[in-house]
Amino acid sequence: MILYLDAYWSNTWDCAPYVALREKGLAFSTVLAMVNNTVTAPIRYQAITGLEPALQHGDFWVAESYAIIEYLEDAFPPPAFPPLFPQDLHARARARQLMSWTRMELTDLRRERTSTLLFYPRDEHPPLGPHAAAQAAKLCAMIERLAPSPTGALFGDWCIADVDVAFALMRLVKTGYPVPDSVRAYAEAVWQRPSVREYVEHPRPPHAPH
Repeated sequence: MILYLDAYWSNTWDCAPYVALREKGLAFSTVLAMVNNTVTAPIRYQAITGLEPALQHGDFWVAESYAIIEYLEDAFPPPAFPPLFPQDLHARARARQLMSWTRMELTDLRRERTSTLLFYPRDEHPPLGPHAAAQAAKLCAMIERLAPSPTGALFGDWCIADVDVAFALMRLVKTGYPVPDSVRAYAEAVWQRPSVREYVEHPRPPHAPH
């Protein structure tokens, strides 16, 4: 299998399928999918939607981060392979709900606290605007309500939703936003998971994207 990624290795859309492949214990390689911030023509054609990340599994290609994760769970299901989602029906639905929400609803927060700040830090950050601040507060309150484990899990055992949630939270933690202690401990524990650390510590270009 081949996972096609952005050269900067600095976003949750790339991180989650990378972690999913590692957690499944699957052999794969990675290839850069973009040149000058543009997906290369062959990958754009194979990916149908023209976006990265994209996964090539034999003759089959699938793009879009969440679709890749769902494909891996279906193609390599538990119990033969470790699960990516909770096995309990309600917890699995909640995990998917959180993944959808963090990916689609935090647009102002993502714009003002981009994920590249996790890997290309700055000394100072302007205060969050009102919409981004409201999203940050809602994110922290929502995760606090779910009683996150300091071991890095929201639903008893780790699942792939923890990656998306922790990625969103670490954009706050690393830029000085006052995150509740329990939420911070949870996010930092997810951040230390070996599969996540492998992505976080991967070599990157020396300068942040423009």
